Amino acid sequence: MCDIKKYYLIVLTILIAVSANAQYKKPVHLNDPDYDLGKKLRFGFSIGFNAMDFRIKNGRGIEVSPDLQDTTQFFADVSHPLPGFNVNAVADFRLTENFHLRFLPGYSFGQRNLNFFYPDNNLERQMKIESSFIELPLSIKYSADRISNIRPYLLAGTNVRVDLAAYKKLNIKEGVLLRLNKFDTYYEIGFGTDFFLEYFKFSIEFKYSIGLFNVLSHDYADGAENYVQAIDGIHSRIFHVSFHFE
Repeated sequence: MCDIKKYYLIVLTILIAVSANAQYKKPVHLNDPDYDLGKKLRFGFSIGFNAMDFRIKNGRGIEVSPDLQDTTQFFADVSHPLPGFNVNAVADFRLTENFHLRFLPGYSFGQRNLNFFYPDNNLERQMKIESSFIELPLSIKYSADRISNIRPYLLAGTNVRVDLAAYKKLNIKEGVLLRLNKFDTYYEIGFGTDFFLEYFKFSIEFKYSIGLFNVLSHDYADGAENYVQAIDGIHSRIFHVSFHFE
């Protein structure tokens, strides 16, 4: 009988220990717990990738010949997006516990292939448009409450971009048919996640930039009238994936 009681006592002790261990959660170590409550102004850097695109409004064309009265013209579209690269400095000013003002001046470059088609969808010509932007993005970042060492966020803002590659020499033989305006303003929306590591904060961010103005210039190469006048407007679109280190 004593052996049975002893056996039950051992089993009960084991069950209590297992139950207590299951209910106990090891506390998570917070990396730099005062990060968002310390300095108001912090700096860092960012690297990332982009995919540039155009939203194109096609025109109605012009007369090819006064005798034929033929107004059938090319229409334009962009081929699949090509990867580009961007690098930025980061300046983050904490307004409140959840809102931050962010300024990320930097440089980005990429390429868009502008295709001109006949009405039967046969490709007639392709123009490679390279862009090298100086960019000045200013945004408001809203961060959710920190969960352990992770903090998701949303952002919205504007970006002024200056295209240093906008004024290439026009030459229809070399495929440089038209120019884009050098300046454009974008509005931007995005989201990301902050990861608080032991020595710094690492963030992954996804952002979409939408150009506000028509960037099609009035300058075009001699002999390229039929191509350019088939387009009413070009608006820029850029998608970013960035990695911030702060």
